[in-house]
Amino acid sequence: MTFDACERFVGPVPVNEFLKEFVSGAQERRPTNEILFPHSSISQREDEFIQAIEVSGICPKLKFINTTSRRDKSRRSKPNISIYSGCTGNLQSLNWKLADLWIVNKSENEDIFRFLREMKRMKGEDKDKGKEDDLKEDEVEDELESRMDTIYRICRQLIGYALELHQSQFRVFSFSIFLFGQRGRLLRWDRSGVIYTESFEWLTQPDTLLEFIWRFNFLSNVERGHDSTVTPVTDDEAEVALPKLKRYPGLENTKKADLRRFLVHDDRSADGDLRGYITPGAVWDTGGLFGRSTFGYIAFDVASTNLVYLKDFWRTDLPGIQKEGDIYHKLHDAQVPNIPRLGPAGDVPVSPECTATASFATQRTRTQDYLRIPDGEHEWCPGQLHVDPYVHYRLVLETLGKPLSAFKSTRQLCEVIRDAIVAHSAAYERAQILHRDVSAGNILITEEGTGMLIDWDLSKQVHKGVEEGPRQHSRTGTWQFISISRLREPRYTAHEVSDDLESFFWVLLYQIARCRNILKIDVSNDMQEVFDDYTKLSHDRLVRGGRGKLICLIGGNLSPRIVKDLLRTAEGLINVPCTKIIEELRSLFHDYYLHVETQFETSTQTQIDIEEMRRDDSRVKEAQEKLCSSEFVLSIMNKYLASKWDIEDDGSLDKTDMGHDASKSRYRRKRKTEDVNSGEKNSDQVRWGRLPPSSIQPSSDVVSSRIKGTSKTLYSKSSQKPVSSLLK
Repeated sequence: MTFDACERFVGPVPVNEFLKEFVSGAQERRPTNEILFPHSSISQREDEFIQAIEVSGICPKLKFINTTSRRDKSRRSKPNISIYSGCTGNLQSLNWKLADLWIVNKSENEDIFRFLREMKRMKGEDKDKGKEDDLKEDEVEDELESRMDTIYRICRQLIGYALELHQSQFRVFSFSIFLFGQRGRLLRWDRSGVIYTESFEWLTQPDTLLEFIWRFNFLSNVERGHDSTVTPVTDDEAEVALPKLKRYPGLENTKKADLRRFLVHDDRSADGDLRGYITPGAVWDTGGLFGRSTFGYIAFDVASTNLVYLKDFWRTDLPGIQKEGDIYHKLHDAQVPNIPRLGPAGDVPVSPECTATASFATQRTRTQDYLRIPDGEHEWCPGQLHVDPYVHYRLVLETLGKPLSAFKSTRQLCEVIRDAIVAHSAAYERAQILHRDVSAGNILITEEGTGMLIDWDLSKQVHKGVEEGPRQHSRTGTWQFISISRLREPRYTAHEVSDDLESFFWVLLYQIARCRNILKIDVSNDMQEVFDDYTKLSHDRLVRGGRGKLICLIGGNLSPRIVKDLLRTAEGLINVPCTKIIEELRSLFHDYYLHVETQFETSTQTQIDIEEMRRDDSRVKEAQEKLCSSEFVLSIMNKYLASKWDIEDDGSLDKTDMGHDASKSRYRRKRKTEDVNSGEKNSDQVRWGRLPPSSIQPSSDVVSSRIKGTSKTLYSKSSQKPVSSLLK
C-alpha cells in the first residue's frame, strides 16, 4: 500500500483552496483569543498542546485525547492525538470507532510529502521545475537516498491510521493533520487517494491550523465524511432481524450492538425510494484503503424479511465501465443460468433525503479532481499522477450461497465448478460478456447444492471474432487464480476465454490442496510455489508470476502423485474420477503452454525460436482451438460426472468458519484493476509492483506443519518483449 500510495498523493493544494472546497465556513466568527502553544514540537508535549486548544475555546464540540501511548485494545496503531465529537464520557484511550480526526507529529526533517514530490520530479514526471522548498537538485537526491526508509515508514503509518478509521466506521472520506516541527499540512483521504496542502506555520503563526479546527467543529457528520445511509438499528428492528440472522452459519452469536441499517437505492426505481437492510459485520472484505474497498454482508431485508447478500463497494467511474447491476440485468435478459437473482442495485446517495430528484447527489471521490490538467487550473500538482474516480455503489443478491470450501464431496465440488463454467459459457455466448475474475471466492454453493458464479463487476463486453488488444497494462483478477499468460505479461495480450477457463482449473486444484489431504501431507510449500509465486523485474518495476504454475503443469509442484494422495480417503482409496478430471485439464493446459520457458529473460533469438516451435507444434494449435470456448472443458467434466463415483464421503476438511470465506478476507488481497480505454492510463500502469497475497493454507488439522517456500527472484537486464507475449 505504501508503493501504491506514492501514486495517490495529490498536492500541494493551496491552503485557502483546501479550506474553501472541503471545510465550509463556520456559522460563527472564530474567536480572536490568542493561543499560546508551547514553543516546541508537540512531540512528547501532547498534553500541553491539548490544554492550549481547550483553554482557547476554539472547538467546544470536539474533545482532544493524547493517544501517543494509549492504544485501541484491538489495534496496535496510535496517532499522537485523536479527536472526538460530542460527549465521549471518560474516554481516555484511542477508539477508532468514535474518532473524527487525528493528528500525527514528526520531526522537522520528516515531511514525507516534500520528499515524495521531489521523487516524482527526479523521475522526470514533473516538468515544472518550481519547488515548494528551495533545495538544490543534488541536495535533494542525497537527502532522498538517506531518508528512503524513513519516508516509507511514515507513509505506512499514515496509511495505517487512515485505514483503521475507514475500516472501523462507515466513511466516505476523512481528514487528518500532519505536523512536522513548526510546520504542518492538512490531509483529506478518500478511496481515490490523498489530497494534501502546502505546508504552513502552526506554532508561531497558528491561524491556518486554528481556522481548520474551528470550521471542522461546526461541520455536520456528512461534511466530516460519515456515510449517513448507514445507521444504528432500533430495538424493534433488532428484535425482528436477529432471530433470522442468527440462523445463518457463522452468525449465531450476533448481538444488537453488531447491527447496522443500510439503505440501498435502485437505479431502476422511478420513485427514488430506498430499501432498508439490517446487517451484522461484514462476512468478508478486500481490506485496502484505496480502490474498490469491497465489503460483503449477510443482510436481513426489512421489506421481505428474507436473508440476502449485500455487496458494498466503490465502482470505477470511467467511460465504458458498466455498473454491476446493469451487467446482471443483461445476463438475466439473456437467460444465463447459475447466477444469483438481483435485487436493488444503485449508487449510494450523499444523504437519504436527496433521492427525490432523478439527478440526486451521489457519494463520489474528489481526489481525482485535483490532478494536474494540461492548461488547467491545478498547475501546483506535480508529476503525472493516475488516480481513478470512484462512486459508492451497493447491490443486493437475493440468492445466498455457501463458500466453495464447504463442499460435501469432491463430486459436488466438481459439479459446482462445472455449473459455474456453464454460467460463464452462457454469458459469453449469449450476452458477449466475459467474467475475467474467476476465483474460489466467486463460486458459491447454493442451498440446493448447485454452483453459482457471482461478482461480475470486472466483466467486459466483448466482440467475438474481433481481435482486441488489452485496454489496460495491468491484470484483472485474483492473483492465485490468474492464468499463466496474464501473470507473466499483462501488457501485450487481452484477457480471453482461455484465461478464465484456466482459472477454473486452478480453482479446482486449489480447493483439493486446501480442503482435502486426509493423510496430512505437507503441501504448504507447493501451494506457495504454485499460487503465490511472483518475480519482480527491475527494468519496468512490474510484478510477474506464473513460473510455479508452469512447473505444476509439467508435473512439478502439486504433481499427479501428490494429487492422488490428496484425494485418498481414510481407507486409502483414491477418488479416480476427480483425479482424471484434474489430470486431463492439466494435460490440456500443459499443451497450451508447450515450449514456454520458466525463465522470464531469454535472448531475442531464443524468443524467435520458441515462437516458431509453438507455431509448428500441432499440440499447441489443438489446445488453443479447444480453449476458444468452454465446450471441451465441459465435455471433460461431464464425462466423469456422468460416470460412477465410488467415493461420496470425501468432503471438505477445511475448518474455516462457513459464515466467513477466508478466500475473500482482508488478509487475501484481490489484484483487481479497472479497464480503461487504451488512450487513458490508470494508476496501475505506473505503479510500483505490488506483491500478491499469501494464499490460504490448509488448516492445522489438514497439514502437520507449515514450511514457508521460497520464490526465486530474477532481475531483468534488458527491456525486451517477453516470450509470454507470444502465447496468443
